[in-house]
Amino acid sequence: MTLNAEDKIAIQELSVAYANAMDAGDIAGWLETWADDGVWEGGAGRYEGKERLAQVLPDLGNRIIGKRHIMSNFVIKRDGRGARQTCYLLIVDCSKNNLPTSAVYSDVLRKKNGQWLFVHRKVQIDQAPT
Repeated sequence: MTLNAEDKIAIQELSVAYANAMDAGDIAGWLETWADDGVWEGGAGRYEGKERLAQVLPDLGNRIIGKRHIMSNFVIKRDGRGARQTCYLLIVDCSKNNLPTSAVYSDVLRKKNGQWLFVHRKVQIDQAPT
């Protein structure tokens, strides 16, 4: 079974809400994008459950302050009772004229009470060629 267009748009909007809340330092808004048992994995480590997820943005600190996180290239597929997504992340530092950083998110999502939420989100920052 495939996802309908409405579900795919809702998942894309969830990803954008996640990024906008991160950029605004809005921890409460960022947490609204997560299932209660959600897991975030990235450069700052692994965080599981809403109490631990509340620490992600403070722990990332200067890695995200003054940055814009731009999501694109969404590939979203049905996965059992939920969905899987991969999308690109482009990070622009608004305070410097540095080149942007890119990354890829790999996500597992679940729909609860009509709303899509992240269950597991792993970010892999691309390494610059040497």
